[in-house]
Amino acid sequence: MEVRNVRWVGVPTQNYDAMVVFLQQVLGLRVDFQDLTTVELSTSEGDEIQIMAPGDPYYDFFTENAVGPVPLFEVDDVHRARRELEEAGAEVIGPTARDSRWEWVHFRAPDGNLYELASRLRDPG
Repeated sequence: MEVRNVRWVGVPTQNYDAMVVFLQQVLGLRVDFQDLTTVELSTSEGDEIQIMAPGDPYYDFFTENAVGPVPLFEVDDVHRARRELEEAGAEVIGPTARDSRWEWVHFRAPDGNLYELASRLRDPG
């Protein structure tokens, strides 16, 4: 597998409002999308950080399985990468998930931390 970059970081926080203000006003990140319990912001280079508040499904998942922020490494083929993780004996947590742009899988590395591998969905056109 080849990791292309660290594309995204997920951060569950009980200080949701303060974190959103900090990331926007102090760090100057722009909001890509926001709803009641989550906001995704991006840098000028397109890297993303997503903040999740209590009540968000990913907040619950991350606080149950992680100790801090969860980085996402972009790969070309998440299904092949998952097989490679499994063959290497890594603990893969849950099924491969997807949204309209990405497919991803969570895994625990030897340091005990939670990470993600993800690939962009191909445009069928």
